[in-house]
Amino acid sequence: MAELAVVLATYNEAENLAVLVESLEGLGEDLELFIVDDNSQDGTRAVAENLSAKFHNVNIINRPSKLGLGSALRTGLSAALATNARYAMTMDADCSHDPADVPRLLEAVRGGHADMVQGSRYIQGGGVCRWSIKRRWFSRTANFLYHLAAGGPHEYTTNFRILSRRAASVVVDRARGCGYDFVPESTLLVMAAGLTVEEVPITFTGRLRGESKLGMTEVIKGVTFFLVIALQYRLQLGRFSRSRSANLPAPD
Repeated sequence: MAELAVVLATYNEAENLAVLVESLEGLGEDLELFIVDDNSQDGTRAVAENLSAKFHNVNIINRPSKLGLGSALRTGLSAALATNARYAMTMDADCSHDPADVPRLLEAVRGGHADMVQGSRYIQGGGVCRWSIKRRWFSRTANFLYHLAAGGPHEYTTNFRILSRRAASVVVDRARGCGYDFVPESTLLVMAAGLTVEEVPITFTGRLRGESKLGMTEVIKGVTFFLVIALQYRLQLGRFSRSRSANLPAPD
C-alpha cells in the first residue's frame, strides 16, 4: 500500500506525460500512479504503457472516448481509494503543476489539520507564469466571485490537491460534474462535509507543449454550474447538506 495515490487525467498529453511521471518518480515519495486516458489520439497511451513497464507503480485506465476531466478524476480517485493509499492526489498532466511542490503539499496534509490541501495561485507566495493578461484577469475574477459566493479558500479552480481518504470518498460519492466544473464542486463538497481545506502557495506555469483543452464553452459552463452549486451550498441543499457530515468515517 502506497502512502500517496496520484491521479493523472490525460487526453493528448504524449509530449508531457513522460516528463511529468519521471519527475514524480524522482521525488523519492511512496507513490502509486493512475493514468486515466480518454482514448488519446496522439500516442499518449503508448507513452503510458512504456512508463508502466519502466515503473511498476504506474497503472493505466483506458476509457473509450473523451468523457470529461471530472469523470476521469472521479474514476481515478475511485481506483486510488481501492488501493487503500492513505492519501489521493490530483494534478494536471500538462506539467503546469510543478512536481517539486508535491512534498510541501504532503507535509501539510500529514500534519493532520486539513482533509484537503491544495496548491493555490491566489494566496501570498503564489503566482502564475506564461499566461496572457486576459486569462489571468478572468481566472482571478472567477475565483474572487467563487470566494465571495461560498467563502472558504481563495482558489476554487486548482486541480493540484491532496485529499485524505474520507475527503476523497466524499468527492467520489457526491460529485456530479463531468468536466472542469468537477474541480470547484469538489471543494464545496469537502467543506459541506465539515472537512477542512488548507491552501499552500504554488506557481502555476502555462503549458509549454500541446494544446489547452479549456475552451470558452467549458469556461461558461463551469461558471454557470458553479453559481448554481454555490447557491445550493449556501442553502445547504441536497448533497451539500451539512447533516450528511455525521455519516463520515473517523480520520485515519
